[in-house]
Amino acid sequence: MKKILGLVILMAGLLIAVTASSANFAYFHADRNIHIQIVPDDNELIDLEPLQPYAYISENGMLVIDLSDANANWEEGFGEGVSPNSTYVFEEVFGVSNHLWEGTPICMNITYSGSGGILFFEGDYVPGTTMGSTNLYVTIQPGEVVRIGMIINSANMEAGDSLDGNIAFYATAGACEVGSQ
Repeated sequence: MKKILGLVILMAGLLIAVTASSANFAYFHADRNIHIQIVPDDNELIDLEPLQPYAYISENGMLVIDLSDANANWEEGFGEGVSPNSTYVFEEVFGVSNHLWEGTPICMNITYSGSGGILFFEGDYVPGTTMGSTNLYVTIQPGEVVRIGMIINSANMEAGDSLDGNIAFYATAGACEVGSQ
């Protein structure tokens, strides 16, 4: 009798489990909020720091490199631009730091798109050795500031022309892969 009672309880338990698992659930809709804080550059995951007077952070938080008299930091004697058919090297235009990715290096990809010949390089310029790139990859270790320079080539340009473009920064966790440049 105990065996039959045990089998009946087991079958009832299985029947309840099968019935409960095949229940239909109604559609559920919920609205949720998303909050993204826009912060000054010194509170971001990376920090862009202008290192020269012709590089500055604009009111809307964008890094601007302006070699003209329209620059907010322009002073008498700075000049009004670059000469036609010339090549200029500017070391340490801006710095990129990794202060908030504790224990993790970041791979920073800096790209330029626009008119004219503008190339970026890391560190000091060495004539005949330093090769700039419009698509520069730099590994930045925690707590490190990497200084980025620019090569500007105004070949085939005339007075009154301008070089205009956009710089984009893409950061990913981890060191840059060898050969990513």
